[in-house]
Amino acid sequence: MNHQVETIRRELEKLLEGVQLERVDLKLTTLDKDVEEFAKSFNLISSLKPCSDDSFESPATILLDAYQSPFLVYKTEAGHYRVLSGLLTFQKLCKAKYAKNVDSSVPCLILSRRPKAQLRRLILMNDVVRPLLKEFVDISADTINYTLPHLFTSVDQPSVFFSPEWQSLFPSIKTKTELCRWLHISTKSVKLK
Repeated sequence: MNHQVETIRRELEKLLEGVQLERVDLKLTTLDKDVEEFAKSFNLISSLKPCSDDSFESPATILLDAYQSPFLVYKTEAGHYRVLSGLLTFQKLCKAKYAKNVDSSVPCLILSRRPKAQLRRLILMNDVVRPLLKEFVDISADTINYTLPHLFTSVDQPSVFFSPEWQSLFPSIKTKTELCRWLHISTKSVKLK
């Protein structure tokens, strides 16, 4: 197993020790600053859905989404909660003005501490790529070409497949061909390094 993958696995095990599932008032939750910066820099909803209009959904069904995939949070010293994952559902609940309801509690998996920066980023990236690559949605090459470079490349690291985060999340996928084979899409339309 890749040394980096093993290190992250150990860190995650330590972090997830003693995690508690609790209902938390949505008014006390905000995005972790790194998650918030990401949300401002990248329109996640537009990359995953053809339309961001959730008006057909009731707050109850959005709340059900939260129960089927609770937020991963840590508690601050001031008693507030910072969301590390569950970004899509968090955005939908805020947009639906769920917090204005009298009982606006949502399920949260509460970590005992704030993770280190590298682990926070990996948690966020997994939260974003899960619906895109892991949950068997019909994914297009355009979505891959838009999303993966934004998440996994930088000036210092222009290759998606050589980024430490990609190698931690998908250690067996080392090339564009392997990714396309896994997703059952053509390599001709995917433009990744």
